[in-house]
Amino acid sequence: MPKKRIVIATTAAVVAIALGVTGFTLMNNANTDESTNTVSPAAETATVTKTDLVERVETKGTLNHGKAATYGTQLTGTITSLAAPGTKLSVGTEMMRVNERPVFTMHGKVPAWRNFEEGMSDGHDVMQLEQNLQALGYFEDEPDEHYGWATASAVAQWQKDNGFEWSTTLELGRVVFVPGDVQVSAQQAKVGDAASTSVLEVTGTSKVVTAEVPSNMRSLLPVGAKVDVKLPDGTTTQAVVESVDPPVEKEDKSGQKTVKVPVQLSLTDPAAAEAYADVTVNVATTRTIATGVLAVPVRALLAEPGGKYAVEVIKNGVPTRVQVELGAFADDLVEMTSGDLHEGEKVVVGE
Repeated sequence: MPKKRIVIATTAAVVAIALGVTGFTLMNNANTDESTNTVSPAAETATVTKTDLVERVETKGTLNHGKAATYGTQLTGTITSLAAPGTKLSVGTEMMRVNERPVFTMHGKVPAWRNFEEGMSDGHDVMQLEQNLQALGYFEDEPDEHYGWATASAVAQWQKDNGFEWSTTLELGRVVFVPGDVQVSAQQAKVGDAASTSVLEVTGTSKVVTAEVPSNMRSLLPVGAKVDVKLPDGTTTQAVVESVDPPVEKEDKSGQKTVKVPVQLSLTDPAAAEAYADVTVNVATTRTIATGVLAVPVRALLAEPGGKYAVEVIKNGVPTRVQVELGAFADDLVEMTSGDLHEGEKVVVGE
């Protein structure tokens, strides 16, 4: 009569990772027939291997142009023209006109908050302006935070070339700083409206993948990590984690609240996703947590009294119960850190 095994539940370790849902099953020796000394022909066995243990995380993501942001101007007046959706806004690009005078985009993380003029205090906004004027061919010195004569002269010449009178002062609202090249995704105002700080909605110019992962998976997706992105047609392309935002609390359809970590990924080959916009994709990544360790399938584990574990090793055709200590878990494997167990031996994993 073969041994009977029952399945018991445990939360001792992580075996499978899929959106943070984890768990595994152990086999417990419930009834032993002492007359049985050999392995049942129906018994399933596996080989003890020396291998690397790899964690894997999979989740859903959205492929689009990224999170939208809204920009406008501090100028007062009437909007007389607006950049159309799809327009790329770069350094020195006209994004709108107020009272038929252009408003330009420039690159910078610090928003414009004052006039640029001689005698103003030093600041990083000044350096941003100089860097942009240099990119446009107007500023020849090394950009710094001081608004000196070289800055004033460059501002005056740039304004004159764009249809303004010669002036070393650049009024607040004439330039709008955006983080980098962007494209117009929607118009929040229309021609004839009063100018405001909410005029155009923009996104990045390249497609990105945005996803939310459980907080306990955050360590698997650090900035710079490489991931696989499966597109709707079944092809897989690679992406790199570009940013990881602070955790946020989300509520699912059943009202349960969970903590999620927003992650943004940039495609290493943007052309691979050229045919798609606003589609759901699969995101998968792996991490090696142990190298060159002895491992067996989790299904080979047997529960022992006192929270200990054992496996049945086939020695000369006879199953021999061997106590073991466990190390890391990954996928469907578990590391054996101690016990009379050797690479190449067979262990029972089920009947």
